[in-house]
Amino acid sequence: MPTYEYRCEACSHEWELTQKINDPRVEFCTECGQPKAKRLISGGPGKRFQLMGGGWAATGYSGN
Repeated sequence: MPTYEYRCEACSHEWELTQKINDPRVEFCTECGQPKAKRLISGGPGKRFQLMGGGWAATGYSGN
């Protein structure tokens, strides 16, 4: 399941939440309770997609 980042527009509190893709977005701040939570677009350092193991473009193609 993906992890989403949220920020409250009322109190600037930020938090992460693991949700299914089809789960509804969070509306209420976990800190102040105001209905001002917004999902952030993220993917900064340490959160990039990486293929592991051999045979991928990063390590060369499979010998098949």
